[in-house]
Amino acid sequence: MRSLFAASTALIVLSATASAQVPPSIAEQIRAAGQSMDPSIGSAYQPLFPESAWDGVTIQRDISYGRDALHKLDIYAAEQGGAGRPVLLFVHGGGFVRGDKHGAFYPDNIPLWAAKQGMVGVSINYRLAPGHPWPAAAQDLKAAIAWVRANIAEHGGDPSRIVLWGHSAGANHVADYVAHPQLRGSEAAAIKGAVLLSPFYAPAPGDEPHPYYGSDAELQTAPQAIERLAQAEIPLFLSYAEFDPQMMKEFGDALAVGLCSAGDCARTIYLRDHNHFTEGMAVGTGDQSLTGPLLDWMRPLLETGG
Repeated sequence: MRSLFAASTALIVLSATASAQVPPSIAEQIRAAGQSMDPSIGSAYQPLFPESAWDGVTIQRDISYGRDALHKLDIYAAEQGGAGRPVLLFVHGGGFVRGDKHGAFYPDNIPLWAAKQGMVGVSINYRLAPGHPWPAAAQDLKAAIAWVRANIAEHGGDPSRIVLWGHSAGANHVADYVAHPQLRGSEAAAIKGAVLLSPFYAPAPGDEPHPYYGSDAELQTAPQAIERLAQAEIPLFLSYAEFDPQMMKEFGDALAVGLCSAGDCARTIYLRDHNHFTEGMAVGTGDQSLTGPLLDWMRPLLETGG
């Protein structure tokens, strides 16, 4: 697949072919591992990520968007990309208590993929639980979006066309930002869509306080989260994996049904032969089972004035 965002015109042109699927040898490994939460299996995708993918892309790391030591972001932009490119802002996962925007391969492959698709990729760090409970991460996301709106034009981006993408706990932080109007400000006017890759809210609170949401059942349980997201005005793209943990799959099913029942279906992709880690680690490789449909969904949202 090759996709081009025409920054100099009002129309973003995305060309898409039938999406390539999980390579058979990797699919066999994933099926054998089942619902494993061991991220090492995702490394099977690293050899498929071309070394040339880094060519022609400028990466600026650890730009401050706030006062905390974790208020840092990275920017990925094609050297020959021109001005006025849409922005993809990625929020990493890590169970609310760990994770980083920069790794040996993942999650760097996601904003890098964005740059290769004619966007400007932005990846952020944020304050972590339990030291920084709700709503710290959502507030950090708000601050990062505000920084992007104020500064991204200097890096070739269009401050009026931003798509959010969160994975796992990062997807929760994106969902919380989208679904709680009181957390948003004027910066939200730039958000054209939000990608939720394997978010999770439990059916009921656990026996112990949640490391981020604490003991507030309203914040952390699935029925309330689905109700809030069904009222959100920002278009949603939902994706989750065949070998995600069972409760995560059940939440994905429930969210998809709940949004449709409210009359505003999200574009939903069920990733067969993927698990919780490979779904993100495949981004930028020949496995376009996620990125093919994602680009198709993004095209009309990111047309100038769309």
